[in-house]
This record gives sequence, C-alpha cells and structure tokens, in this order.
Amino acid sequence: MHGTGKRNTVSCERSAGSIVAVTAIGLFGITGCASTGERPDAALATAQANIQQAQQAGANEHAAQPLSSAREKLAAAEAAVARDEMLVAEHLAAEAALDAELAGAMTRNRKTQLAVEELNDTIEVLREELARGQSSMGEMQ
Repeated sequence: MHGTGKRNTVSCERSAGSIVAVTAIGLFGITGCASTGERPDAALATAQANIQQAQQAGANEHAAQPLSSAREKLAAAEAAVARDEMLVAEHLAAEAALDAELAGAMTRNRKTQLAVEELNDTIEVLREELARGQSSMGEMQ
C-alpha cells in the first residue's frame, strides 16, 4: 500500500512536468507567431479611450491600481507594436482596456458608496431634528 502512494506521487510529478513542458512549447509557439498579423490599432484605441474615460471619472483617486495597470499594459502593447509583435500587442491592449474598464467601474462604485453615506448622514440629521421637534412639541402641551 505504501509503495502505491509513492508511485502516484511520481506519476503526478511526471504529469506536472509534462504540463509545464507543453505549456512552454505552446508559449514559444505563440511568441514565434507573434510577429504576424496586422497592427492592433482598434485595440490600442479602445484601451486609450477606456483609460481616458476612467481618468475623467476620477479613477486616479478611487481606483489608482487598476488604472496604473491599464497604463502599463498599454505602454507594453505599444512597445510590442514597435517590436513587430502584433499578437502580443493585441493581447496587452485588450488587457489594458479591461483594466481601465475595471478602474471606471470601481470609481463609479466608490462614488455611489460615498453618495449613499452622505444620504444616510442627512437622513440621520433629519431624524434627530424630527425627534427634537416632537419632544419640544410634547413639552408645550
């Protein structure tokens, strides 16, 4: 029984090694093909537009990390274009666009949370004023 467990461990290690090897071959294959294809101008433009929208929404303040990530990925995509690695550039531009969308969504979410907190504070003040008004009305009677 003890020997069986050891055999399974060795088998798992071989399987993991095989997976790593296949993945590495696949990545090298993708990199080798990365210089083919057209310039990803549309993907780059989308990423840039999404970044600008996120900035205008206030992502610098409310979602700095994903906005920074979007900027970095867009810069890396532009560098990939300069190296004639169009597929890499397209993937990086797509990731940049998604990171910028995330930054915009996080910013909208945070602004909504702040508005809710402000409304709750206003409601609490109104309740306190109402309670004071009712207690002073009770004293008058």
